[in-house]
Amino acid sequence: MKKNEWKLKLKNKNTFVDHRADKVDTMIIQAIRLLVDLDKELNTYAMRVREWYGWHFPELAKIVQDNILYAKAVNFMGYRTNAAKLDFSEILAEEVEAELKEAAVVSMGTEVSDLDLINIKDLSDQSRMNSIAPNLTALVGELVGARLIAHGGSLLNLAKQPGSTVQILGAEKALYRAFDGQNMLT
Repeated sequence: MKKNEWKLKLKNKNTFVDHRADKVDTMIIQAIRLLVDLDKELNTYAMRVREWYGWHFPELAKIVQDNILYAKAVNFMGYRTNAAKLDFSEILAEEVEAELKEAAVVSMGTEVSDLDLINIKDLSDQSRMNSIAPNLTALVGELVGARLIAHGGSLLNLAKQPGSTVQILGAEKALYRAFDGQNMLT
């Protein structure tokens, strides 16, 4: 084995992690895998929130299709009986808000305890990014945070980089898009 190569077999999986200093595409592959894993994690959380809150307000799942908006509505509303007196204008479109309020009045869902509602709200506010990088998630959101971590190579590498480098990571795509959109006459 060369000096700059090493392999590690994980005990709980029959997979090999292969590291070579000359293979820079490995970082890209790992970054894509991270994004896929985060997406699966978010979908799992969303599915659980929809399932658990669906016992209390099953009609909400058909009214609000987007997982993030669904979680925000659950966090904001709490009990479905609160829907009539709340203003959802910052979360939902006007017609969706009206439909939600109508459905909340005639909902066939069961009542939930305070503890159940606290657990549902905690779950709807939870994400893998929130537990891995809470400050980054609060600043730029889950998706942008995951992309920054992927582009930086790891959370540790991203934390070590100066702010100007992080700014360039975020602006790089926009810069290339601007160059592609212009006819540069020279």
